[in-house]
Amino acid sequence: MSDGLSDRQETTKERSHRAITVTVKLSGFLTRITPAGPFEVALDTGSTVADLVGLLAERLGDGFRKAVIDRRGGLHGGIMLVLNGEPVPPRGITETAIDRESDFAIIPVIDGG
Repeated sequence: MSDGLSDRQETTKERSHRAITVTVKLSGFLTRITPAGPFEVALDTGSTVADLVGLLAERLGDGFRKAVIDRRGGLHGGIMLVLNGEPVPPRGITETAIDRESDFAIIPVIDGG
């Protein structure tokens, strides 16, 4: 027999692990080493931008990893991350949560003049 409270707790627990869809778009030279066009990945609600970049590195392989992630495990200086149209500062990737369906872009920044 259920007391109702346990049912509500399970519902909340299930919601906290619900997958959300993130549409990923890669630009510049990244399009030569990764799938063409935007693609979708599923994440648990509350995953961070760092979690997403890590997942992409696992799925897309060494070419992507070497192009985006430096030897210390941080982002290369020439990479810009954009979540729902807003730039994500490199130091904020571990704190920036993705809690809804989102658009995510990785843009290589071109230096020079």
